[in-house]
Amino acid sequence: MIERKKSPPPVRNPTRPKFKIPSGACDTHFHIFGPYDRFPLLENRPLDLEECTLEDLIGLHDVLGIERGVIVQSVMQGHMTEHLVDALERFPDRFRAIAIPSADLSDAELERLTGVGVVGVRFAYRFSSQIDLPLIDRLHEFGWHPQFWFRGEEEALSWRDKMKSVPGNFVIDHMGWQAAEYGCDSPGFRVVLDCLDTGRCWVKLSGPGRFSKEGWPEYSDVLPMAKLLVERAPERLLWGSDWPHPDYFKKMPDDGKLLDLLLDWVPDEKTRNQILVENPAELFGFEQIT
Repeated sequence: MIERKKSPPPVRNPTRPKFKIPSGACDTHFHIFGPYDRFPLLENRPLDLEECTLEDLIGLHDVLGIERGVIVQSVMQGHMTEHLVDALERFPDRFRAIAIPSADLSDAELERLTGVGVVGVRFAYRFSSQIDLPLIDRLHEFGWHPQFWFRGEEEALSWRDKMKSVPGNFVIDHMGWQAAEYGCDSPGFRVVLDCLDTGRCWVKLSGPGRFSKEGWPEYSDVLPMAKLLVERAPERLLWGSDWPHPDYFKKMPDDGKLLDLLLDWVPDEKTRNQILVENPAELFGFEQIT
């Protein structure tokens, strides 16, 4: 029998953000879990999670004022992509997706996924420490970009050169997931800045609780990192909720207040709107709001 930890549920009644959310705002990082009778998780997964369905997500976004989103496949879903296809077929203008496809997927399956709105491939260090460069080259021909999830200095340094070698755009999850207590000059965070300086790297302002020592609700030690990213390349930053915060055992954040962190991280309204609307529209292929 597989022993699994119980991942706490998200806050089911989040507060509304304090600021006016612009039309076309996009949440570029969240997961969908369930319904499990249709979209089961891997049997050998490390966690049990409550169902957090597409309908739950839409309810959250309606409260937050978010009109668009990018579904990110979880490592606990293996290579199964049917939950992505279901959401994309039902809401083609509202969602895009990042998948973890099998390396041997057929051209027909690749064309199917591309056709419904899958725009990228996710590499998660905890799932595999290898970056499949031939797969990235193949997917690049279909307009996909790679998205990299790593954490800590060692993982960042081990992936730096390969990330910089990929063709076209690439994305780093969760601001690079480097311990905020070590600051902006840590070797791991310098990898993120080095990648950002290529002009092809996009970084998600997401998941601050995962690498903050100060913790909820302000994550004050993350503020200098966020501000430096905004100063460095505001035109290639994205915002993500990380809902429903799987494998998170600290105090569960209120997603409305997570969004409010942008008031401190990005005090300029024009830049904030760029990060919420224009940048994701450009990268993920949504229609630009005029």
